[in-house]
Amino acid sequence: MTEAPAQARGARSRDAIIDTAGELMSRYGYAATSISMISAECGLPPSSIYWHFGSKDGIYVAVLERARTALLAALPSTEVPGADVTQRLDAFLAEVEDALRRHPHGLKLLLGLGMVQQDASTAAVAEVHHYRDALVAWAQDALSAVFGLKDRPEVADELARFTLRMASGTAVARWFEPGVALETGPLHVALLALAAHHDVLGH
Repeated sequence: MTEAPAQARGARSRDAIIDTAGELMSRYGYAATSISMISAECGLPPSSIYWHFGSKDGIYVAVLERARTALLAALPSTEVPGADVTQRLDAFLAEVEDALRRHPHGLKLLLGLGMVQQDASTAAVAEVHHYRDALVAWAQDALSAVFGLKDRPEVADELARFTLRMASGTAVARWFEPGVALETGPLHVALLALAAHHDVLGH
């Protein structure tokens, strides 16, 4: 009779820790967020945090897994609608901007958690790579559809990585100006210029 309520309380505590840690890490970065800060903010003792996650790296992995799942689910389909390149690119960038606006912490967490630190756990580094690889694969597929690059995967990869660098710059800017949005106008121009450079705008 008591096992189910205890499990529910445990799940609520775990969720509260992840919510709090995600907010703090996206605001201050990984290195500056301590277990004591998370404890004070969520109201749970450090012992409970360690019981659920084992370490700060363990919390990081859980936070990033949740952020990755939420952001990838919010990203537009790789089947981009539109009669021509310009329409498809407009639709693609509008949906990307909307996804990043609704999930502002996703890229900030990926960028700001200090994974250059030598003491980062194997699991933490693996989750960072998993997150980045998933974003790159999605962007490659979507931009391949936008520009008709089925036979030019190397160009799709270049456009995808450029797009994600621009999105990452927006995420960095949000540490200083939280309301900053992805500048889709300049990105639209830049992507068309890159595509023209590779002579793929006839699609």
